[in-house]
Amino acid sequence: MSRPSENQAGFSLVEVLCALAVAASAIAVLTGGVGGALKGASMLDQHLGARLILQSILEDELAAAQTAPAQREGNSGPYHWQLLIEPVPAPAKLDGPFRMYRLTANVGWGRGGDVTGTALKLSR
Repeated sequence: MSRPSENQAGFSLVEVLCALAVAASAIAVLTGGVGGALKGASMLDQHLGARLILQSILEDELAAAQTAPAQREGNSGPYHWQLLIEPVPAPAKLDGPFRMYRLTANVGWGRGGDVTGTALKLSR
């Protein structure tokens, strides 16, 4: 049998354990960053979905032939929306049978997420 020489190449157990500790730390940091990015992307997706619903609600009411004071609400998937239609004083220069309405829509989702939009509509 041959005897191992003192100059034998290889890693000691301490070196291997240190390398594993450094690799585990790097993986933990990278995993946390990816998790944060996924959470941010999910929040952005929810916000954009709510804005699309908000825009649709306001556009539908602006395109409606008749407008009257009202309060409506409903659900669309994970979103809950509300629409408030209230009259506002028309400018003095406005003659004829015109009325002005303020449309205020709010779309909410999850824990405290919401967006609000307002529009004015001139109607007969």
